[in-house]
Amino acid sequence: VFECPSRPEGSKGFVVEAKRWVVERNFAWMNFYRRITKDLERTIENSASFILMANIQMVLSSIQRNLDSNF
Repeated sequence: VFECPSRPEGSKGFVVEAKRWVVERNFAWMNFYRRITKDLERTIENSASFILMANIQMVLSSIQRNLDSNF
C-alpha cells in the first residue's frame, strides 16, 4: 500500500520525513554491494534474491557491531 504523505499545516520549504530518510539510507547502503548496483540478472527473482541477501548481510553486520560494542 502506497501512502502519499501530506505536508504539515503551516510548514514552508523543505520538511524532513523520517520514513523517507530510512528508505533512502537503505538504498545508499545497498550501493556498496556490487552485484545489485547494476541490473545484470536475467530474471526478477534473481535480482530480488540478491537484494534479500544484501539486506540480510546488512542486518547481520549491524547485530555483530552491537555485540562487539557490548563486550
